[in-house]
Amino acid sequence: MTTVVANVSINLSGSGDTAGIVYDNYSLLTQNSSQIAFRYTLNGAPVMDITVNGSFNITDYNASGRITSVSATLPGGSPLLSFSNANISFSSVYSLSYALTTQNILSGSDQIFGSSYADTLYGYNGNDYISGGGGDDLISGGYGVDTIDGGDGVDTVISSQSYAPNKLMSYGGQSAIIDRLNGSDLIRNVEYIRFSDRTVSSSSATAFDAMSYLAANRDLAAAFGTNGTAAFLHYAQTGHLENRSTTFDAAGYLAANRDLAAAFGTNTAAATEHYITFGRSEGRSTTFNAMSYIAANPDLIRAFGPDTTAAALHYASTGRLEGRTITFNAAAYLARNPDVQRALGSTEAAAATHYVTFGYREGRSTLPLTTTGRAAPMLEPDAMSGTLAAIS
Repeated sequence: MTTVVANVSINLSGSGDTAGIVYDNYSLLTQNSSQIAFRYTLNGAPVMDITVNGSFNITDYNASGRITSVSATLPGGSPLLSFSNANISFSSVYSLSYALTTQNILSGSDQIFGSSYADTLYGYNGNDYISGGGGDDLISGGYGVDTIDGGDGVDTVISSQSYAPNKLMSYGGQSAIIDRLNGSDLIRNVEYIRFSDRTVSSSSATAFDAMSYLAANRDLAAAFGTNGTAAFLHYAQTGHLENRSTTFDAAGYLAANRDLAAAFGTNTAAATEHYITFGRSEGRSTTFNAMSYIAANPDLIRAFGPDTTAAALHYASTGRLEGRTITFNAAAYLARNPDVQRALGSTEAAAATHYVTFGYREGRSTLPLTTTGRAAPMLEPDAMSGTLAAIS
């Protein structure tokens, strides 16, 4: 793990001089088994010294060894930039130049501390921690799960993927760039994210519903309880790679448990936390057939259409007290409407959805074959239409 500390504006992108010092020549200052030092000059005047520490085997014709630190200072000793805690081996004079490139030095899980000026900071490989410091910084975490704090100034983080709302999430003052290919980055104090196709403000991040994520994953609820920060970090680092669900049907949970509906009404946040804390260990049901409830109550079809969340909340707050039926006779509907059955098969859920979406408006009957009449009046006199073609 290499630690980088900058006292001047630096560029770690690999293009241009790292510390921005202009020079036209250099010479060897020190060479022994533990240190190699160079002096860089411009028009004959010293501008920078670079010291490489480690353990070296130097002969007249070759050099090899291991680098543990690299520091750049002004000729008077004032620090410009340092790379410490490194562990970089080289086997020849020719490989030394590559060993000293920023890409190679920063190939592990590193800590990078930018200056109080505008920096370009690259983490390359590994799970890095990058602090921008002051100034308007441009930061790239590279491959790995990185933690980035932009610090002061107007900072931009680079993401090589194209933008989508679910690739930039936020919770509790922290944001995450969700990247399945290169590894996600956790970011703070960053103003902009530069995706491959656009730049967006970090304030546009999609809010992450940590409680729903916990409720949807029983093992995480057992591990984290209601710790939303832990849930967010889990999703950003591993959960999205595991394709874990991020949604919990809190409305259905309320509707399926009359005592909770009586206690919480339509408070889905309270219901979600109850499930995490108590409901899952009590083995409570989280399933409510809201589409069947809508289909069984024509006034709800008119009010909600296929909105199952609104229907479940209606049952939790009102329908249960009114003694409303929650069962739709899908078998009768299919028997009365053989064209629907031919199109959908005998799936009762599909039948209820069809009735709510099309059948009620078309005036289709839901009564058993032993009964005559129509289950519900048509909403419009000319509502009969070829809607089956739209779903078959």
